Amino acid sequence: MIEVTQIEIGLIPITLAGLFVTAYLQYRRGDQLDL
Repeated sequence: MIEVTQIEIGLIPITLAGLFVTAYLQYRRGDQLDL
């Protein structure tokens, strides 16, 4: 059985949001690779 903890539940939306924001910022910056 896989136990789903509150931490894991919290990390899922945070990870998705982080990927979305990163992609959005890179899109806004164009070809710039600065983080």
